[in-house]
Amino acid sequence: MDTSVNLETSVTLRQAFLVMYAYLDQHWENVGRPEDIGELLSGFALWETKSGGHEPMDSSIFPDWLRCAQLVLDAEACSGSYDGANIKLDGEMSTFKVNR
Repeated sequence: MDTSVNLETSVTLRQAFLVMYAYLDQHWENVGRPEDIGELLSGFALWETKSGGHEPMDSSIFPDWLRCAQLVLDAEACSGSYDGANIKLDGEMSTFKVNR
C-alpha cells in the first residue's frame, strides 16, 4: 500500500481533523509539552457521544473548525485557492519562490 502523501492528497474532513490533531500532538511532544498547546489538544481530544459519534471535548471547537473548513473549501471552489496560509510581506503576497 502506497502511503506517500502531498498537498493534493484527498482526505475526508474527519481525516483532516485527525491529521491536524496528530500534528499538534507531535509538536507538543517535540517542544517540551507546553501548557498552552496541551490545553488546546485537550479541547480537541475526541470522546464518544451517546449517539455513537466522536466529538471534541470542547463542544465549541467543532463548529468553529467546520466553519474554517467551509471557508477554505468555498475559497478553493470559487477562486481555486485559499490564500490565508500564504506568506505575506508588508501585507502583500510574496513573489519569492522556494526551490524544493
